[in-house]
Amino acid sequence: MSIYSELKRRNVFRVAAGYVVLSWVLLQVADVLMDTIGLPDVWGKAVLGLLVIGFPPVLIFSWIYEMTPEGIKREKEIAADASITSHTAKKLNITVIVLLVIAIGIFAIDKFTGTPVTSSEPVAVTAPSADAVPVVAVLPLQAFSTEEEGIFLASGLHDDLLTRLARLQSFKVISRTSVMEYADTTKNLREIGAELGASYILEGGLQAIGGNVRINAQLIDATTDEHLWAQTYNRALTTANLFDVQADIAGAIAGALHATLSPQELEQLSDVPTENLKAYEAFLRGHDLQGALTMPGLHGAVAAQREATELDPEFGEAWAALSTALIRQYWEEGAEDGASPNEALVAESKHALERAQQLDPDTASTFVAESYFHYYGFRDYSSALIALGGADAIAPNDVRVISTRGYLLRRLGRLSESSDALLRAMELNPNGPSLHRETIDTLRGAGRCEEVRALIADSLRRFPDDDGINAVVAYAITACDRDTKAAVEYALKVDVSTLQHLQGVTRLLIFDRRYETAIEKLKGARDSWVQRPTVRLVIDNYLTWLYRETGQPALAEQAVQSARNNAEQISDNGLTSLVQLMMLEALQGNADETRKFGRQAMAAMPDDAWRNTDFMYQIGKTYALAGLADESFSVLEGIRYDHSYDTLSRMYLDPLVDNLRDDPRFQQILDNGEAEVAAALSAVRKETS
Repeated sequence: MSIYSELKRRNVFRVAAGYVVLSWVLLQVADVLMDTIGLPDVWGKAVLGLLVIGFPPVLIFSWIYEMTPEGIKREKEIAADASITSHTAKKLNITVIVLLVIAIGIFAIDKFTGTPVTSSEPVAVTAPSADAVPVVAVLPLQAFSTEEEGIFLASGLHDDLLTRLARLQSFKVISRTSVMEYADTTKNLREIGAELGASYILEGGLQAIGGNVRINAQLIDATTDEHLWAQTYNRALTTANLFDVQADIAGAIAGALHATLSPQELEQLSDVPTENLKAYEAFLRGHDLQGALTMPGLHGAVAAQREATELDPEFGEAWAALSTALIRQYWEEGAEDGASPNEALVAESKHALERAQQLDPDTASTFVAESYFHYYGFRDYSSALIALGGADAIAPNDVRVISTRGYLLRRLGRLSESSDALLRAMELNPNGPSLHRETIDTLRGAGRCEEVRALIADSLRRFPDDDGINAVVAYAITACDRDTKAAVEYALKVDVSTLQHLQGVTRLLIFDRRYETAIEKLKGARDSWVQRPTVRLVIDNYLTWLYRETGQPALAEQAVQSARNNAEQISDNGLTSLVQLMMLEALQGNADETRKFGRQAMAAMPDDAWRNTDFMYQIGKTYALAGLADESFSVLEGIRYDHSYDTLSRMYLDPLVDNLRDDPRFQQILDNGEAEVAAALSAVRKETS
């Protein structure tokens, strides 16, 4: 008998076929389990390895042994007429057929129930109507890796994916700030969709191990829980592969939502800004650090983007990010207040911007960097707005672009346009406390009090314990309702650990004549976090006035002496410093010195409608404190109260201008201010009707 016939008689071929089919089924099951419970790729490789190793022993076993009614026996121990290999063959045939049916079923489910990955062509021809643009929330990618690299990559890739998706016009994307709170959430997708105002949710995970990356993603209809698309990507860990996956995901979302990606959008998505993985990782790290907008965060962002540009000098997006981080550092370190800023940061920011413009002149990132350079480097808000227009044309649904437009319009005194832009930004960032605060502030300044009250209710529901929210609620109640008692209830919840909060809370306590409480707040701040001499001067000036009002002359004199000591340590000519030096002279009754610092402060006033109203009011009331009524009215009459409705409300409540109230000019200012605000609100109503 030939070897072939003997192999066939002993069922070796049937065992081999059954083993192969069974192995394929086991590999598919292992793949599903790894996606479901987040096992690393090494498990799949281990299963395949074991199956390969097991194949030769199984064949050898089927050659040497035979199944008999008495159990397994060696083939050579069985007489030829006692062999039942033909009966065993029938059982093996049935087993192989059953396994083939299972394998075909698994293949059919995988083939026909998921939407395939999109191609590079537009995925549909029907675009949504302009008034029904779908809204998508991309939840944080779950990091299946326990290694730090995989965890960081999941966070960074999520951030970058959101940035790229926000540049598409076919749908809107909820901002990263709003979706981050849903990492590891127990809420179901319908709840998340309702809270974010999103009809569709993309969720997924990432695992990076051994130079490879595995990304799975699925798009779900948040109203019906229907799975619209799902895909798993197993790729080598390279930047080209990461950007390719992002492009596939964007195309798949567009396809599922029956949207069309333009050729320009497809080109943006397929662009690989760097092939240097380490440079890309540094860029992602810097982007994440800058989002915190703290000084340590900005310093870290600058260092990370410098590293990215050193690793890949042709990485245009990193140069744009470096320019932005540097100019924000310049602003936060003193430029906002005109207090001896570091001009070297401007020079480096300019160089980085020029490199970005050389490498990527027509990208949203470069246009945003140019806008920020004008904004934070030179307070040139008009030029910043023009530059931002380039980004808006490319990324109309990018919340950063929309909100920056709102802030620029506010600086230009166009408060209602600013309010509308920020309200639009809130649609894409409903869970961002900073955006809530800024929008309440802007609506309050515009006198749009009905909208302020509605937004206050939503903000307090979302962020009941946020210091900034409680602070702006207090200020808004003061401005819109002039109810100081209700305002103080919220103000007392605020941790006065910044100069802005300290001044705001103290001012409200003074409006409500709660002088002793104001004193305690000021003393507590001075004894804890205050270090800058300008901030200590603010505290001592307030304490001097409060001690006098409460009949404590000895303590008032101590506060004045402390204020003089702090004034001697101030070396900058920032607006805050000049106004506080002016107030110190006013408290001491030095009229000429009060006028001198008042003139210097007015001359230092930048062309900034949003900040100037507050500083002008501080200068005007300081003249009043010094008994210089004519100078006070000259400044107060020059304020545009339709740029700052809350400044008008202060005049009704502030005891520091009590000595002006009997002058007819005071009432005239109030009447004119109310008329300005009413006219501005009337114009807004006409535009929206």
